[in-house]
Amino acid sequence: MSGRHGTKGTTNKVLVAIISGVAIAVAGVVVAFAADAFWGTMIGLAGAALAGTAGRIRIDRRNRAAETAHGPGSLIQQRMRLDRSRNTGLLFLAGAVLFPALEVILFIISQDRPLRLSVIFPTVLFVTIGTTQLVLATNERRRFESEFGRDAGKQQSVEH
Repeated sequence: MSGRHGTKGTTNKVLVAIISGVAIAVAGVVVAFAADAFWGTMIGLAGAALAGTAGRIRIDRRNRAAETAHGPGSLIQQRMRLDRSRNTGLLFLAGAVLFPALEVILFIISQDRPLRLSVIFPTVLFVTIGTTQLVLATNERRRFESEFGRDAGKQQSVEH
């Protein structure tokens, strides 16, 4: 069994997501130079986030395919991959806080500038990506721990 059941057609979706993210980022750069730097930056960051997440998913799938071709890898490597996925989700959630914080800081610096609701778009995007990544990582971890045990793959410190 190769572990690739149910993945038919998902590679194309990931490539479309990467291309879409790059296109959104380019559109953000155009908007930044042509119309509004803030909106352009927000759109560009959202596109970069989309492309980066899709690229990460593609790399994880490629690594998983290589692991299944040569065996699943060690339990430590599998747990490290799960932790990496979880940490990526947490980073996106932490990044979502930056957009409203930046808007508040800009408002404090320049009281004449109104608060913009444009911050909502990248914040919602980052929260969505982070939450999705955390849910996927949690489900994978549950599957891993039910198959191999709760302490499987955890590194133990060496006592001298």
